[in-house]
Amino acid sequence: MNRFHKVATLTFWATLGLVVAGGLVRATGAGLGCPDWPTCWGCWLPPMELTDIPSQVDAAGEPYYLDRLDRKQYLSKYDSTKMWIEYMNRVLGVLIGIFIIATFIASFPLRKSKPRLFYGSLVALLMVVFQGWLGSIVVQTELMPGMITLHMMLAMILLSLLISLQAWSSPKAKGVILSGTRILYGLIILQVIIGTQVREKVDEFTKEPEGIARENWLDHAGWVDHIHRPLSILVLGLSVWIFWTARKRLENNALPSWILGCVLGQILLGVVLAYAGLPPWSQTAHLVLGAGLLCLVYRAGWHPVASA
Repeated sequence: MNRFHKVATLTFWATLGLVVAGGLVRATGAGLGCPDWPTCWGCWLPPMELTDIPSQVDAAGEPYYLDRLDRKQYLSKYDSTKMWIEYMNRVLGVLIGIFIIATFIASFPLRKSKPRLFYGSLVALLMVVFQGWLGSIVVQTELMPGMITLHMMLAMILLSLLISLQAWSSPKAKGVILSGTRILYGLIILQVIIGTQVREKVDEFTKEPEGIARENWLDHAGWVDHIHRPLSILVLGLSVWIFWTARKRLENNALPSWILGCVLGQILLGVVLAYAGLPPWSQTAHLVLGAGLLCLVYRAGWHPVASA
């Protein structure tokens, strides 16, 4: 059991690291830094120069690069910085797959004594395989709206599942489930979905030749941004209520304070995004802090929180 817990914990942190990498990809617009999948510009290792990009055709007669673009137009999209950001994101994805496989193997001896660890690990493994396939679809469809949102949501659900695997493999401790946290979890999931939709709207502006001034992107995001902003006030109100009601029940536990602090941090980052022209660092921080908040709320809502 202790061995499984260590592996599951390592897998959780590695997966959270992948979320950070994914946030960097989104913030820098590097999603198509490698325009093909599973290769990158037709190579298994990223090409260092334009001349390294192959122009041969495969056995089916298709070019290694996208057949809907001529070579000159295709190569004009080459950006070494974005390429390496996307490539490292893919490498981390492969490593996560290895960690998930290790978690599943570690759960196998527990399949009879602790079946939920075994089946939970199996579901995590299947989710990672599906995420890998979905990632290829995201690239092939050139970041088709909706696909990125689904990709992000599955990552958040996977993080929640890994938290459960950690909790189930830990010694049982007396504690309480914080009231209101399951509702808060649902609201945060909704915020993640809407927030991803806002980012997809922003992606549309970056593709326009003349475009809209960067500082005005969110003003033109439409109804999704008009929902995203006021919903954060509801999240804040519920977080304050959870903090207030839990302060006496959990005098020696800082989890409610962490939840409220993360919510306040998210609102502050939202203000920076709205009024500072969407600086890339704040986009990444907004996503990473959101993932951390989701994990904290899930832990408090589905697994007992000790008072000491």
